[in-house]
Amino acid sequence: MGKKAEETKLHMTKADVVVIIVCLLAALILAVYLFNSQEQGKLLRISHDGETVITIELAESISRERQDSESGGRGIYYLITYEENRAVPVRYEERPDMPVGVNYNLVYISPEEVWMEAADCRDQICVHHRPIAGNRESIICLPHRLVVEIAGEGQDEALDGMVK
Repeated sequence: MGKKAEETKLHMTKADVVVIIVCLLAALILAVYLFNSQEQGKLLRISHDGETVITIELAESISRERQDSESGGRGIYYLITYEENRAVPVRYEERPDMPVGVNYNLVYISPEEVWMEAADCRDQICVHHRPIAGNRESIICLPHRLVVEIAGEGQDEALDGMVK
């Protein structure tokens, strides 16, 4: 039995080591490329039921907020309420009180990232979603059919794929 165990023991050759090192280097190079190629988005687009409600240029908004943050300012809030099956966004400099008896989402835009601060939907998935900052990232609130997405410069609402 001892002889059989020795025969099945695998030995690494120099070629095996070279293949492993090449694969690890390729993975490292790919990871660095993907990490560095993710650009900051230029536009924040908020849509309800497929229609754009508001588009905010993040470059101007964020640079303005950074100047304000030096003097103690913070990000900005957008309270989106739903009236007669349409979304109505309202901008606030401070966190507003949440409305009672009305469906709502509260989006917070900081100098570095965007997140859903509050919502009155039951599942709260959009509120627990991680903040978004990169191009083509999004937060979706399914019960309210609301999409908050960051788009890059020159990225329009064209289709990115088709299915037959």
